[in-house]
Amino acid sequence: MLVTGAAGFIGSHVVQHLLEGREEHGRAGDAGPGRSAVAAREIAAIDDFSAGRVDRIGEVVVQRVDVTEPEAVEAVFRAFRPETVIHLAAQVSVERSLQRPDRDVEVNVYGTLNVLRAAVAVGTRRVVFASSAAVYGNPRRLPVDEDHPLEPLSVYGRSKQTAEWLIQQYARGAGLEAVILRLGNVYGPGQRPETGPVVARFFLDALRGQGPVIYGDGRQTRDFVFVTDVARAFARALVGPAGLVANVAGGSATTIGDLAERIGRLVEGAPSPRHGPPRPGDIRHSVLDNRRARERLGWAPQVSLDEGLALTYRWYRQRVVQPAPAG
Repeated sequence: MLVTGAAGFIGSHVVQHLLEGREEHGRAGDAGPGRSAVAAREIAAIDDFSAGRVDRIGEVVVQRVDVTEPEAVEAVFRAFRPETVIHLAAQVSVERSLQRPDRDVEVNVYGTLNVLRAAVAVGTRRVVFASSAAVYGNPRRLPVDEDHPLEPLSVYGRSKQTAEWLIQQYARGAGLEAVILRLGNVYGPGQRPETGPVVARFFLDALRGQGPVIYGDGRQTRDFVFVTDVARAFARALVGPAGLVANVAGGSATTIGDLAERIGRLVEGAPSPRHGPPRPGDIRHSVLDNRRARERLGWAPQVSLDEGLALTYRWYRQRVVQPAPAG
């Protein structure tokens, strides 16, 4: 199998999950006999290292390949001839999306097209694609199911919607099996704040003695899902039904203000949050219906928000030197 974006936050967890063969019904980090580990030689991992930092995950070496370069992508596919692909490579930074919307199109649309062309050329059987709740836009109903109209508010959301359309066209025209997972707000150890995720930003601000910045009034909601739960979903999608489009999310709404309070309780002495203006393109409320993933993939989130935040805090605390208390 080939994993694109393997050095990124989600990608590195997916590769590690495949290598360890974790029990799919267990809790985060548990090992068990429920699924065999994938040998390192069976995984080709690529990343352009624009956001990812690791060059090795276990015994898997991550090759530097940019999905926007068709010749480089074709060379990897010809050399490895993967039966399955997990396509995670993407431009996901909200700030970069506002500054360079063309980059979203270049990576998320044309990069996906390069992967699809190469996959069909070498006879790849299945592509599992990481999409986003951003494709829905402002919800007309809650929770948002997969049949909800696609009305993205941002270039990022539109680029993911376009990539989904390309994948479905290749599935119809070239016989490629396609699985699309629309992710909620993924968080956990290893996430970088530069890409815009609220949990990472809040933890790092609190640990550095700064009040986390809440954009807007804090009553906007998000659907958080822990990264190891997401990794399990991708592993299941490799062997689940073809043609599936499924939400992968916690299935419950949390306000940004409540998130800030939970993180403040974990980080002793954390300053109170600060408020900034709402960001353009941000969705007001988001909670996803994850029943299809439960019923068709046999997947369900195993890590509660409080447990996941505690695990995430432990990771950041080991990497950030906290300021000395006043006095």
